[in-house]
Amino acid sequence: MMDITTEQKLSAFGKLLNYTPNTQKLLSMHKSDSKTRLILGGKRAGKTTFGVVECAWAGLGIHPYLKYPDPPLNIRICTTSLTTGIKGIILPMLYEWIPKHAIKKYWADDHILELMNGTQYDLKSYEMDLDKFEGVGRHLIWEDEEPPKAIHQSNLMRTIAANLGMGDMGGKMLVTCTPLYGMTWLYYDLYDNPDAKPPSVEHCHIAIYDNPHLPQAAIEAIKQDPSMKDNLEAALYGKFFSRSGLVYPDFGDKNLMLPVATIPDEWLIVLGIDPHDRNPHGVVFCGLNKDGVWIVFDEIFQTGTIDELVISIKQKLGKRYPPNLAVIDTSANSPQSISGKSVKEMLMAPPHGLYLIDAHKDVTAGRLAMTELLNPGKKVDGTPLLPKLFVTQNCHNLKREFRNYIWDNWSSKKGDKVDPKERPMKRDDHLLDALRYVIMCNLVYRHPGMSYKPKTPSGASKVTGYF
Repeated sequence: MMDITTEQKLSAFGKLLNYTPNTQKLLSMHKSDSKTRLILGGKRAGKTTFGVVECAWAGLGIHPYLKYPDPPLNIRICTTSLTTGIKGIILPMLYEWIPKHAIKKYWADDHILELMNGTQYDLKSYEMDLDKFEGVGRHLIWEDEEPPKAIHQSNLMRTIAANLGMGDMGGKMLVTCTPLYGMTWLYYDLYDNPDAKPPSVEHCHIAIYDNPHLPQAAIEAIKQDPSMKDNLEAALYGKFFSRSGLVYPDFGDKNLMLPVATIPDEWLIVLGIDPHDRNPHGVVFCGLNKDGVWIVFDEIFQTGTIDELVISIKQKLGKRYPPNLAVIDTSANSPQSISGKSVKEMLMAPPHGLYLIDAHKDVTAGRLAMTELLNPGKKVDGTPLLPKLFVTQNCHNLKREFRNYIWDNWSSKKGDKVDPKERPMKRDDHLLDALRYVIMCNLVYRHPGMSYKPKTPSGASKVTGYF
């Protein structure tokens, strides 16, 4: 017969063993074996509970889905501050979910919670100096709310150690946050990044509505509060947002089309080229049809020499090389230190033979022209006009730049005191620049095979050219 003490100890695990996440999305993230798991959630959506349970399961050696080494484990938990984050939220929740008899001691001076099985939870605050995040390897690191990038990088390096027993991928990273700071490094590096995919990175969104314990009336009251207007998407749904707004909010599914298998013969082919020394070269391949509609059907976003760039252009155009026209950034007119020739001269000279003109650099005029093409407006009867600018689905980098191109903003302290800036943020815009160069050419369609020979009136003087 089981003695009372043993029965009490086993029953104390009931809260952990009977835990059910709010949504199937959270359950799938508990099961995910990806190196970094990113849970983006609205406020009160259950993301902190998810993190506490994950750390408790691993530290106690009872994780029902993932294979962690047997305890003791070295686990780190990081949050915003010592007072409100660690002492106010994390530590009380660990005491709530981990049975009392399994806890050995909390070392207050070092902020370490030690279990009877030897597992240690190292509690850190983002307020601490970066060197505090060095140290021994960690089997699991949980970052509650968005960390500074340098701290995240330091934490990530702690998951690489030969003695962790965690396989080739090393220890695991867990990030749970409400993205209240907008489109930060977290968005660009771990979210909207083609390299951020399993088994390296996996993410999910959970909404405040996924928490069945919150009254719906209270949530609706928050939605109606005018002060929440600028970050409602983040607070309710855990979605990234731009504090300063998108430059091209009209770009969407209506401007996307399937990839072009074969370039139509009747298209006028124009390239936009934004060359760089350190950053990747940006090239957009544009076709203008007889209806005056622009189709961006391919792109290049790569580093390398000019010769390598031309090879890539030839491969993509095939028999349509050279294009009818190419528009290039005026920076390409500067002579190179070694060859003494400019990039423009190298592209125009044999064997490349591109016909190049300089780009029109008025950003505001170009932005307005592209906006009008993306959304021409409505007819007299109110029906929307069809867009005059399309992008094919295979142009992944250009689509990403459209989604991320935002207005520049003042610092957080100054932003509430002055008018917004009138210029876009100069970041990740190489292909958009190249496309703007093309649009600002103001080309009028003519068939690529068309030739023009001026007719000389028979009565004109062969000497003067006049009648």
